[in-house]
Amino acid sequence: MQTLNQLPPELQHLKNLKTLYYCGDIELLKKRKIAIIGSRNPNPYAQSFTKEIAKKISPYAAIISGGALGIDILAHNAALPNTIMVSPSSLDIIYPKTNQKIIQEIYKNALILSQFPPTYIPKNYSFLERNKIIISLAEYIIIPQADLKSGSMESAKYALSLGKKIYVPPHQLGQSKGTQTLAKEKKAEIIWDIDEFLNQLFEASYNNDKDEVLEFCKSNPFFEEAFARFGEILFHYELEGKIQRNNGRIEVI
Repeated sequence: MQTLNQLPPELQHLKNLKTLYYCGDIELLKKRKIAIIGSRNPNPYAQSFTKEIAKKISPYAAIISGGALGIDILAHNAALPNTIMVSPSSLDIIYPKTNQKIIQEIYKNALILSQFPPTYIPKNYSFLERNKIIISLAEYIIIPQADLKSGSMESAKYALSLGKKIYVPPHQLGQSKGTQTLAKEKKAEIIWDIDEFLNQLFEASYNNDKDEVLEFCKSNPFFEEAFARFGEILFHYELEGKIQRNNGRIEVI
């Protein structure tokens, strides 16, 4: 555990924040940062959305979140090693213990931050302070799912007070009432298509880095058709678990 010599400029407005401890790759603070936060009990759709968008963002920006159960830890795991966790505890305490395996991976290969000195156990206000750091460091905020009365909605309110953009996926009626309300009140923009959204966010770099093979395979071509175009690379993609064959056609996993 080390102490930052100087707070990042994005945190200068937090008057009560005097010290920031860290463990891991401090260079991640220099990258673009996008927050993904949300429900501790996400539905399957929100889980899938979180994993896909975090994985696709990670080559271009660091994913920042709070290490909590649900959306937070799914985003961290999908984005490793390009992820930053802000802890509600001191860095000598892993919190929550349920996510210990992934949090240890973040310590080792990514970056974890805390404003709290050694032996500090989280209190109710610790989570609010943690969330302020997450939102302040992030360029944009993505909330895959949230209830109306939740910490994520408080974070959304704080993000809006800082003039930050919030993005949410569409949900079925009656689900994720927090994000639905943000969208309805035009306080958040809806992500209708992840690739289109990321192309807008990262412009030319995202388009140029798209995998031509996977893009072609998204149309579920016959294996022979794809093999004629790309050859033996398809076998490597199968071994790596990127694609699979189903009834003679290729599916992207």
